[in-house]
Amino acid sequence: MILDPNHPDFWRPEEFCPLTKIRSKSGALVPFKLWDHQRILAAAVWRAYQEKRWLVHVKPRQEGSSTFFTALATQHACFRSGCLVGILAHKRGAAQQLANIAIRTHKTMHPAIRPRKTPGLKRSLELPDLDSRVLIESVKSEEPMRGHTVQVLLATEISSWSETAGPEAWTSALNAVSDDGGFVIGESTPKYHGDELHQVCLEAEDPDSKWMKVFIPWTMVNEYSLNPHPGWKPSQQVREYWDNHPSLTTGQAYWMNRIGLAKCRNDIIRFQAEYPINELECWALAGDAVYDNERLLKRLNDIDGGTGVMTELHEFESWEEPQERHKYVIACDPAGSWAKRDKTAIVCLDVNECAQVAEYLGHDEAHRVAKRVVDLANKYNRARVYIEANGVGEAVVSHVLAMGYNNVYFRSTSGRTGKQRSPGWYSNLKTKAQAESYLQELIVDGSMRIRSVRALRQLMNYRGQWSKLNRDSTGGHFDLAAAFALVAWAWRAEVGSGTMTRNKKIDPNVEFRRLLERIERSSYKKSNSRWGEHL
Repeated sequence: MILDPNHPDFWRPEEFCPLTKIRSKSGALVPFKLWDHQRILAAAVWRAYQEKRWLVHVKPRQEGSSTFFTALATQHACFRSGCLVGILAHKRGAAQQLANIAIRTHKTMHPAIRPRKTPGLKRSLELPDLDSRVLIESVKSEEPMRGHTVQVLLATEISSWSETAGPEAWTSALNAVSDDGGFVIGESTPKYHGDELHQVCLEAEDPDSKWMKVFIPWTMVNEYSLNPHPGWKPSQQVREYWDNHPSLTTGQAYWMNRIGLAKCRNDIIRFQAEYPINELECWALAGDAVYDNERLLKRLNDIDGGTGVMTELHEFESWEEPQERHKYVIACDPAGSWAKRDKTAIVCLDVNECAQVAEYLGHDEAHRVAKRVVDLANKYNRARVYIEANGVGEAVVSHVLAMGYNNVYFRSTSGRTGKQRSPGWYSNLKTKAQAESYLQELIVDGSMRIRSVRALRQLMNYRGQWSKLNRDSTGGHFDLAAAFALVAWAWRAEVGSGTMTRNKKIDPNVEFRRLLERIERSSYKKSNSRWGEHL
């Protein structure tokens, strides 16, 4: 144990923690010895601090990180002059609990290094000799941390902030952090897609981001394991979960069977949300999803793809070479090269098999996007191209046509001269809803074979175009999800043209009866359009 604050290793979390005591779950006051997963947290904190980045921690329930981070932040204030540590909880009761931990951390420190504190305070810790302070508040406070400049901010259970205070509390808290070396730790069990925690985690995936992410699976927590009694056999739910996660130990399976599921009312989906074993489950099962996340997650676990870089086609990822006599479609959701959050997404689908064969995601100018689309379309048997024509998409369509590629989807529009045909797919609330419903159908019945891991993750995270929880992240992080909705719409349009369905041919008698029913219900008149578009 290092007692000298001037020693360079004194500031390492693994040296900090043994200097104090904590209250165990049984109520006893015990030395703060780090569990295995807390040692990982300690290393992540030290790395983020050294690199001048901020840390976000995604965790299972009750794994002790709040106690660890509170003790760590408190000790930081105890050895820094003029240091203000701000700790924010999601509710007042939790704030008082964290205040108790902070006060106990100071009280039980080694006497040789424990600084003097101002007596009588119950919701803060003041250290007058150092002119330092630990301030604990609830996000229900009006504009938390307003008027303060904090050197260290600890934000706990961020996902619950949406229920109590909303994004304004998060903005207010971050604005209180010092621009000169201020350090932030955010931690929470995931709860809602698109909330503050989710958005920070998405940002952390960018290596140039201010944020660094650390995830702890429930299987890494020492307490989540029990010795089974002789002759124990797992329940059907646990057996199926164990099959999907073979790294589970017998002790962990027994704890899950006896305690974990009981805490979640024997709801396996709830258990996976409260005790995620990987980051994919962590987000796949939280909140209200548009698409069937159970099926998407199963697809992710069973994925048979891989990735390959087709350098001759501008770094497209591909899974399959074009097959003779197969029909292909390409969906393109363009974004301007100036857009920092939005990216251009391109997906190529084998219509015969309803299987993804290629993908692109990146930033590019309109003419370069058009070149990518045309090159890919020529490779895959002159695939029909569906391009979202809104905004920059109109320029992409124009470039594609100017290059002499004419196998492009045209939509029917109404103008001064009557109905006419315009190139590209137009996106609005109605067409988006249709496309998303088509994709959902293909996911539910297992028809579409999605091979991209990042696409599956986006689809599991997507909460709908109308969701308030998607307020800041939908446009910037769900480009592949949008492209897949469009490719589902395109697949349906190609199948509806009367040539094929997945793995079977259309019965012409059935289709003719459908057409007759349509004629009887409407004022359908013969036109130059393909008859299948009217089905």
